[in-house]
Amino acid sequence: MELDNSRFSSLIYRIIGKPGLWHHEYIDEMNKVLDENDIANHAGYAYELKLGEQILNKISNTNEAMQAFGALLDKSRFKMIILDNDLNMVYHNHHAKGLRSCLEKAPNSKQLKIHAFKKVSLAIQQNELLFMQGNHDGLCSIDYLDQNQEQLYLRSIHSNNVNNGALLTHYLVLVVDQTNKNNALNPEFIHRYELTDKEQAVLVNLLHGKSIKQIASSSFVSENTVKTHLKSLFRKTDTKSQTDIVRLVLTDESQILDTYFGSRNSLLTISSSPHPSDKFATLNNGLKIAYREYGPKDGHPIIVFHNGYGCRVTIPNDYQEICARQNKRIIIPDRPGFGLTPYINIDINGWNLMLAEFIDLLDIESYDILGNVLGSVLALNFASRADSKLKKVRLSSPVFVNQPSDSDYLNGIFKPVTRLIGTSKQFTLAIYQLWLKSITISLAEHYRKMLNSSLGPMEKVLFEGSNTIDVIIEGFQQGSAKSINGISNEMVQCLSAQETDLSNISAPVELWWGSEDKRISLKGVKNIARQIKDAKINVRYGYSEHLYYALFEDIIS
Repeated sequence: MELDNSRFSSLIYRIIGKPGLWHHEYIDEMNKVLDENDIANHAGYAYELKLGEQILNKISNTNEAMQAFGALLDKSRFKMIILDNDLNMVYHNHHAKGLRSCLEKAPNSKQLKIHAFKKVSLAIQQNELLFMQGNHDGLCSIDYLDQNQEQLYLRSIHSNNVNNGALLTHYLVLVVDQTNKNNALNPEFIHRYELTDKEQAVLVNLLHGKSIKQIASSSFVSENTVKTHLKSLFRKTDTKSQTDIVRLVLTDESQILDTYFGSRNSLLTISSSPHPSDKFATLNNGLKIAYREYGPKDGHPIIVFHNGYGCRVTIPNDYQEICARQNKRIIIPDRPGFGLTPYINIDINGWNLMLAEFIDLLDIESYDILGNVLGSVLALNFASRADSKLKKVRLSSPVFVNQPSDSDYLNGIFKPVTRLIGTSKQFTLAIYQLWLKSITISLAEHYRKMLNSSLGPMEKVLFEGSNTIDVIIEGFQQGSAKSINGISNEMVQCLSAQETDLSNISAPVELWWGSEDKRISLKGVKNIARQIKDAKINVRYGYSEHLYYALFEDIIS
């Protein structure tokens, strides 16, 4: 059956929700669709899922798929055109209609108009040279002005996707949209460079082509005051000119598409970290597992299974004092497909075997394990097969679906995902990847707000004045651009029914749960504990699923 654009758009709408919906609203939309199409009683819905699989398999290669994300991209500060490897125009947002006329393909030709084509080609050569020199996020000026005499810029996205043996590349042609009324900078950009309100105002004006004199006049300050703000901006961003700092902002904001195209580039600039250097352990199969260690070398080892993203970097900011007081050696590996450890398609049992080999390589005689949220699934599966070296299992906000009915205890994004897994794992995987991409695209605007809104009242007090949220965001940044496959495949495995005999666990198990937990109910935690011989539940009121960070010392003590 042919699928017309209307039907495609309808299905995408049902999957990702209305333009502007995000996270909680997205989850509500998924549940609504599932409620309207009860999988158990609606025979036709299986066909819809099968159709959905075919559609979503095309998601990174079709113009229609890009248009499904158009509402997000149309909020951009740019007039934006996307060109493919052959410089064919494959997408433009609605702000770019005039720009499109400048770069429109000639009738019956695969080439751009000759006067613009040469300029774009030269900019591509320059951009590729920057890429070869290691500047993977570079943005070049094109020696060409649009119909409004505005400067054109070009940036390339080198994809991990391969077509007929060749890596795919897309090119973004960008112009600052002077009619865009959104004067807000990327919140992560502001935070990274610690920009004041006045510095932000100067920078936005620069982006929109204002001179120092014009900025001073519109702000009712002297030109010297504007120059003082500029000097501060140059110092903070390590730039030397107005052109440099404008290019820096445009590059940062154009990275919105990197994850969508499976970029080889880093999606976001990762801030420098005071944590120890990354280490690597090479397994017999050649896989290099990245990990970090925290605390005294002679401390009792605790292997941490994080919920995802940049696992090895996410640890509370006061870990040094805590680990020293408790004499604990915290070891955090990036699982395959997370952070710096390459993705390989294995199941949970395969990871258990590799983790056992990893522990042997570190020459660890006895140890504990700690599972956080979905990391608890890996921890419990590992513990059910571990030998006597494992002394204790610690679980923070534990999520574990042992039987299909256990999904009734889950909340948030996990609930609709578990409802879909039983019908179509492939479709569930594709939907979850869409959700991850929607978070990544919306990271600067929404992720910090989402984290803050999900904290319990006790955590808000503890986190006030600390950089805990920054640590969590850094972990997301470390993993978000590179870990889509690893995170989503592991999520499907972890939310599938495990059918694991937890009575085989001989080590004592401590489960920690916060009353504001938006991932699993207390009944769900008690259900896990009932299946374990030696289990203790610690309930903390006023805490959410982030209690790993808030109660780190209590959990590892």
